Amino acid sequence: LRRGGQNVLCKGLSETEASASHAVFVGRGGAPISQRSWEGWQQPSWLEKKPGEQQRRRCFVIATRRSRRSDGEASTPAMSCIAVDDGSAGVCANCGKHGSDTVKLKNCTACRLVKYCGVDCQRAHRKQHKKACKQRAAELKDERLYSQGLERPEGDFCPICTLPIPLRMVENSVTSVCCMKRICNGCHYAAWKRGMLDCAFCRTPTPHNDADKLAMVQARVAKKDPDAMFFLGQKYYYSGLGLPKDTQKVIELWTESAELGSVEALYNLGVAYYHANGVQEDKAKGLQFYEKAAMQGCGLSRHNLGCIEERKGNHDCAVRHYLISATLGHRNSFETIKDLFMDGIATKEQYTEALKGYQDAVEETKSHDRDEAKIALEFGSKR
Repeated sequence: LRRGGQNVLCKGLSETEASASHAVFVGRGGAPISQRSWEGWQQPSWLEKKPGEQQRRRCFVIATRRSRRSDGEASTPAMSCIAVDDGSAGVCANCGKHGSDTVKLKNCTACRLVKYCGVDCQRAHRKQHKKACKQRAAELKDERLYSQGLERPEGDFCPICTLPIPLRMVENSVTSVCCMKRICNGCHYAAWKRGMLDCAFCRTPTPHNDADKLAMVQARVAKKDPDAMFFLGQKYYYSGLGLPKDTQKVIELWTESAELGSVEALYNLGVAYYHANGVQEDKAKGLQFYEKAAMQGCGLSRHNLGCIEERKGNHDCAVRHYLISATLGHRNSFETIKDLFMDGIATKEQYTEALKGYQDAVEETKSHDRDEAKIALEFGSKR
C-alpha cells in the first residue's frame, strides 16, 4: 500500500480488531502513521471463522518494499541470483550487502552467477541456488568443451618444416631420443637423402643400441621433460628398449607427464582408465582425461568423445565432437559424419562443413618431401 508516496505495511487484523473497526498503518521504522475508522466495513467471507480453524487469524498485506541507494539505484532483493560475469553485480546474493572495503564479495566458483560476502551466506543460500548453480555449471562446461581445442597443439607440428603432422602421427613421424622432438617423415627422409644420419633437429649422433637410447631418454626424464616421460611410459607399456612391462610405472610416468602439459599423455590415460588397460576401470576418470585432451586440440580424444555421446544417444553432442575432430584432420570422424548424414541424423550443412574442414586439414599436411617419403616407405615395404 502507498500513502503519501511512501510504502507502508498494513498490520494484520484479528477478528476482534476487525469488529472494533480500526487498523494501524506503520512505516518502515514501525511507528504508527495514522488510525482510520472502518465504519460500515463488511468482513469478507475468507475472514469468517470456520470450524476447526484457529480463533485468531492474521492477514498480512505486504506492499512492495524497495529501498533506494544514495545514488538512486535500486538495491537488489535478498535471496536472488545475480549474474557476475561482467562484474556489475556488487551485492551478496543472500543478505543483500553491497561490496565495499570492509565487505569482500566472492563469486560462486562453480557457476559464477552469484556473489557472497561469506561462507555463512553461501551455505544459507545453497538450497535456493543449487539447481541454478548446477545448470549453469554444466552450461559453462559445455561452452569450454566445444569452444576450446579447435586447433591442433604445438606438439603436432614438425619443428623443421613447421607443418602439421598427419594423423596418426606415430605412423607419419619419428621421435628423436636425444631431444625428444617429433620429426615428420618428410624431413627425416630429406635429411637421409643428404647423407645426414644424425638427428635432423639437434645434430646429435644417433645411438645404435637400446642401452644408449634408454640413457638419453632417462636424461631427459630427469630434467622433467613431459615428452620424455610419455615416451618412457610407452616403452614400459610395450616392453621397449629392453624394459620389462610395468603398468604401474606407466601410469605414474603418464600422470606426471600429463601434469606437465603432455596432450598425448592425457589421451593415453583416458584410454587406460576408460577401457581398463592396465588399471582398474574408471569411465568417469577416463572421460575427464578425454575432455582435457580434447580441449587442448587432441583429435583422437575428440573422436572418442563423439563415440561415447553417440552410444548414449546424444547425437547432437556426438556430431559436434565429430565435426571438430574432422576439421583437425581425423578421417574416421569425417567418415562417421558422412554415415550420420546418410542416416538423416547429421544435417547437410554439418556434412558440408566437415568435408571442407577435413579437406583443408589434410591439404595443410602435404609437402613434396612427405610425398617422396611415403613412396619410399611403400616401396621399401614391398621389397
